[in-house]
Amino acid sequence: MSYFTLNNLWVLIRQLADIACVWALVYYCLKIVKNNSRTIQIFKGILLVIIVKAIATYLELNTIAAMTTSIMNWGVPAIIIIFQPEIRSILEKIGKTSVFSRISTLTVNERENLVDELVKACAEMSKTKTGALISIEQGHSLSDFIKTGTPMNSVVSSELLCSIFQYGTPLHDGAVIIQGVKIACAAAYFPPTSRELPTSYGARHRAAVGISEITDSITIIVSEETGNISIAQEGKLTVYSEASLREFLMNILGTQSNVKEKEESSVKKERKQTGQQAACR
Repeated sequence: MSYFTLNNLWVLIRQLADIACVWALVYYCLKIVKNNSRTIQIFKGILLVIIVKAIATYLELNTIAAMTTSIMNWGVPAIIIIFQPEIRSILEKIGKTSVFSRISTLTVNERENLVDELVKACAEMSKTKTGALISIEQGHSLSDFIKTGTPMNSVVSSELLCSIFQYGTPLHDGAVIIQGVKIACAAAYFPPTSRELPTSYGARHRAAVGISEITDSITIIVSEETGNISIAQEGKLTVYSEASLREFLMNILGTQSNVKEKEESSVKKERKQTGQQAACR
């Protein structure tokens, strides 16, 4: 029992914290490599240098070993310079993360109504091949991007969204940003992605992928060329039908509203039990 002292407990806590920090660092490094084809090639190059150094050291190839050692010595600043955009995006995500987002405060009815209006608008614009770019704020604040657009603070409706993106209107060229059940702004600017995309994707798709790389927002794109509905999330583009779009949005917004839903269901249950007890009396 003498082993479980306050000092030993403090040492254990520090060791666990140290392991957690290293795990988080490794996790984000792997995430950088996974989500970017360019970084995958660079990562392969780093592994190749390490393997060559190990072989050269084992075979006593002194010249090659010295060259690889020199490369590895300069590797850390080189990696920081090469991965500067990715490191910046991670720091931006960390800095803009909020535990209590507006989307998490939505009730079940507000969530369902939001999904209905978004799906209805996207389906209508898909039929008419009206280009659209709609971003839903989640944990990461989009306040900096809202400042680049025209403030609105209007309740989300399919009619309003279709009107905004109607070709020739003053606000059609840009992104709509949704906070909770409100359209925060229209005609917002998103930084386009630097990665290579198929030529069939235009400026809206590049902007959608760009914002998804630096925030956790869900961005819906309607192509004015094909009418296809796509979603950009975590740097990836996925095409959805009307039915699958509804299912996806319900799943995403549902996970944000689980706590609220549970609270409402528990309140309803308590009221029901109270009513039954009153009836029995």
